[in-house]
Formats: sequence, C-alpha cells, structure tokens
Amino acid sequence: MVVMLIALLAMLLSQQPETMSLLGEPLHAPKLTGTERAAADAELARAHAAYLTQSSAPANVVALAKAHLALGRIGDALILLTRGIEANPEAAALFLERGRAYVVIRKFDAAERDLRRAATTLPEARCILALAQYLGGDYARARASYAECRDSGVFGYLAERRAGGTAATPPAPEGPTPSAAPSITLPGTVKKNRGPAAQSIAATYLAAIERLLAGDQDAARDQLKKIVEKNRGDWMEPAYIAAEADYGRLQKPARKKSKQ
Repeated sequence: MVVMLIALLAMLLSQQPETMSLLGEPLHAPKLTGTERAAADAELARAHAAYLTQSSAPANVVALAKAHLALGRIGDALILLTRGIEANPEAAALFLERGRAYVVIRKFDAAERDLRRAATTLPEARCILALAQYLGGDYARARASYAECRDSGVFGYLAERRAGGTAATPPAPEGPTPSAAPSITLPGTVKKNRGPAAQSIAATYLAAIERLLAGDQDAARDQLKKIVEKNRGDWMEPAYIAAEADYGRLQKPARKKSKQ
C-alpha cells in the first residue's frame, strides 16, 4: 500500500507544470531521450554528492541547480539557489543562476533584480540582464545593456532595431532546430529527396520580427504562432520565450478588435 501511494505521489508530481507560459498554458519539464536522460541523471548524482559534502559552497549550489535545470526542474533549482543566497548573500554566481532560472519561468522583473546584482562583479550577467529586459519588452534598456555585453547576438541586434536604432547585418542565429518527424519508408518504395533543412527556432523568430518591423503584423503573428505551437518542447529556450512574449503582445490588439 505504501509503495502504491509513493508511486501515485510521484505520478502526480510529474504531472505538475514547472511554470505557466505567457499565454496562460502549463509548461511541463521537457521530455529527454534515453541518452540525454541518462547523462542528466548522472550529472545530477555527481552534483548532489558534491553538494552533500559542503552544501553552503556557492559552486556546489550552482552545479546542483544547473543539474536540476537540465532536467527541467525549475522549482527545485530556484529553491536551492534561494537557500544558497540566504547562506551566501554576497555570492554573485548564485544571483546570476537564479536570474537565469527566473527568465525561464517568465519572471522578468525578478530576473532583472538578481542579474543587476550579479552584473556588478560578473560581466557575463550583463548579457542575461539584457535578455530579461528584451523579453520584458523594454527595448531601450535592453539596447543599453547589450552595449556592455561581449556577444549580443540576435537579441542585441533586435533590441537595437526595436529601440529605434539602425543595426548592421543580423548575426547568424544559433539554437536548437525543431525535431523532425521520423520518416517511414515502406518496402519497395523509392526514398524521396528530403526538403530543405529546418531552421533553428532563433532563425524563425528573427524572420518573424523582421516581418513585424517591416509593418506586416499579420505575417509576424502567424510565424510566431507556429513557433509557440510547434516547439513546445523547447519552452526553456530564449528564442521560444521571446516568440511567446511577442505573440502574446500581438494577440492583445487582435482580441480587442474582435470584441468591438
């Protein structure tokens, strides 16, 4: 009976979302392949063992929090980092990692507070701070923060554009590509040539915002909708979060018009 209750509790916990999307939909821990899961579990075990030897060491807290994040356990990571900050209120690395986690759960204001504190001693925090500001729609401040970021990438380019500036040629977007559906070839059939390789989520997002900046709001909305509907498994990726944020903003005017 006890075993059944434990199994039921584990099942219920696995069904709980890690956070809610900016569109009000539950987001669950991303599914991993068997190989990915094994590697993530092994890293979690190593990080947990080190954490048990010295739980107050910032490096151990960060390593264990990252291991939880790799498994999509944002809540566990945030609890660890908050406890670590309580024990080490001056540890900038803990504020940096908690800021990253806040970005993932769409708490951009909380992320900005932590990342500003981390940025006083950690230059890399400036880039995540700029990202949080961009995702929150504050493009002017994002542009200013990206000016102090060593590698501003696609979001630095878009922050410049959306803040009213003139940006140079956009950088090549990086990030995961959408998972392709497995191809099935029946015996005796001729295998057809594959179509063009799928674009990364960041590249698709960049194309959508270029359409928006060109004044084609409908085309931009359609492209952003495809990103958020077809790439749910990548909800922790910055480009996905950005697409979700922009799609939500474009949906609001559309809803108002439909009510009139």
